[in-house]
Amino acid sequence: MEKYKEIKVEKKGELVVVTLNRPHRLNAFGPTIIDESARLVNSLATMKDVRVIIITGADGNFSSGLDVIDMADVKETEGLRLLRALAKVLETTYKSRMITIAAVEGCCLGVGLDAALCCDILVSSKEARFGQPEVNFSFMPGIVRVWRHTGMNRAKYMALTGEIFTAKEVADWGIISKMVGKGEALKESKKIAGELLGKPADALRNIKVRFANIMEMEYDEASYREREGLLELFKTEERLERMRAFKEKSRRKR
Repeated sequence: MEKYKEIKVEKKGELVVVTLNRPHRLNAFGPTIIDESARLVNSLATMKDVRVIIITGADGNFSSGLDVIDMADVKETEGLRLLRALAKVLETTYKSRMITIAAVEGCCLGVGLDAALCCDILVSSKEARFGQPEVNFSFMPGIVRVWRHTGMNRAKYMALTGEIFTAKEVADWGIISKMVGKGEALKESKKIAGELLGKPADALRNIKVRFANIMEMEYDEASYREREGLLELFKTEERLERMRAFKEKSRRKR
């Protein structure tokens, strides 16, 4: 696997753990890590044996967002290229065929929050902090993913005020999937990954695709696609084997 300067990648079987590794800048997204992220998502897309990806940050922080210090000196043409590359990384992560888990400790701000919300599951330390401080730098925060998780009013409040919120607050809004103690997010994410890897690959992939697709659809079409997914999985050999195994197990208990 390719080596990176500001990202650590560990592969163990069907699981890959990606660590944003710029602790001196709280894992902020600067030019190097953006370009490396773009290369990494393209590389991961070719790995047919990978089913689950965990994304986390080094030294007790997920990411403080876009690196304001680095980006302050970037010329406009290069800045636009980097922002387009970063947007593509986020979209590719969101639409990945693999199950993605964000393991969040410390700060999860700006585009760091956007990256975490691209994941299917967000595991957070109860000490983590979330927010969108971009307005303070006359910059545009991510809106769509926050809005879909929290609703319009809270998304507007986050974007317009730049306020920082506790894990408990954003958990109540629907941003966090599971909350754990300080320093436990990665451990819990690996536990969840192990459980997911024990489930049928076709079923997980089908469920994820349906969730991604129906977000863009009207009710009738979404309902139809959900039904088609059910019928597709009903025809699989693995579904039949698992149901028969459960039936046999239940019969022996009688």
